[in-house]
Amino acid sequence: MKPLNLITLLLFIAGAAWALTRSDGTVRSIQNSYFAIISPFLKGGSGIEKKAFAFIDEVEHSKAWETKYNLAKEELDEKRVEVAHLRKLELENAQLRQALKFQQLTPFKVLATKIIRRQPSTWWHTVTIDRGEQQGIGVQLPVLSPEGLVGKVDAPSANTSTVILLTDESCQVSAKVDGTPEVGILSGQRGLTGDNPSLKLRFLSKDATIEPGMLVFTTGRGGLFPPDILLGEIKSFEPGPLHGEALVKPAVDFATLHTVFVKIPDSPESQASKANP
Repeated sequence: MKPLNLITLLLFIAGAAWALTRSDGTVRSIQNSYFAIISPFLKGGSGIEKKAFAFIDEVEHSKAWETKYNLAKEELDEKRVEVAHLRKLELENAQLRQALKFQQLTPFKVLATKIIRRQPSTWWHTVTIDRGEQQGIGVQLPVLSPEGLVGKVDAPSANTSTVILLTDESCQVSAKVDGTPEVGILSGQRGLTGDNPSLKLRFLSKDATIEPGMLVFTTGRGGLFPPDILLGEIKSFEPGPLHGEALVKPAVDFATLHTVFVKIPDSPESQASKANP
């Protein structure tokens, strides 16, 4: 029994015992006075009890809503993970479709490979691919993507190879500016940082008519890289006392490279058939 109700009961018993020893008129008078005194306690106790029950109901209701909220939040988090996974699969499928199309349309034989390693300290300089000598990859073979030239194979091992990227200073390519007679040497720049590296095209005419937006392609000179492979587009041109230089935005997004293609040399039989159609 609750303390307030117990006190009320004890008062009632004590009052009743005392009243039994009195006369009828006195008893009725005492009863009236007694009930007048304890009535506020009874009403107050009832009101407090109702408020207590209401508070308990509200707490239980809040706990139920909290449980429902937590369940809904967990379900929403699971859906977000599923959506992110689906978007990743969709992106990978798009990349694979693009790679397959490139492999089918390219005029020379290529081997599709995946980039499996990149070091933060050499992010713009080298990558490691999952193909090597056992798959027919050798030193100095061109590496391409559907967007343009990626670089060249530097050090193949049995099943992996290191690729020097076009954004590395040591990867130098004979390049031409489309729509002009200008030819120069394109390479990366030392100390590249940030997410949007630029290439440098050197040994241009000092008074060359070159404007931003012009495309830059390989010339094919030297025999290392095939001709007419897209390298990028002109960002700016600086004339000099002897030669002009241009900054070039790479055609390839080197920050998000995933699948690349190594140009495989033609077999002797294939070369013979081309020489004697």
